[in-house]
Amino acid sequence: MKQRKEGPSFPDSPQKVLLRKTPKPDAAFDVWLQRGLHKMFDDVASEPIPEELLRLIEDDRKKLEGSGKQPTEDTGTGE
Repeated sequence: MKQRKEGPSFPDSPQKVLLRKTPKPDAAFDVWLQRGLHKMFDDVASEPIPEELLRLIEDDRKKLEGSGKQPTEDTGTGE
């Protein structure tokens, strides 16, 4: 019996390349980014929501409940 020669070596298919595990992000960078974002935005995120905005949201919610419509994913208004 003759042994077959192996064919030419081909690079991995695009599917195999996409399925390879990517390396984990650098933990030091993650810590730096998280600290930086907290430093920049914690004050803003802890501010109270303005009463006018809360009223608008509540009015819209009541309007939707009265019409029987469900909010849509795009606008959240059901229109």
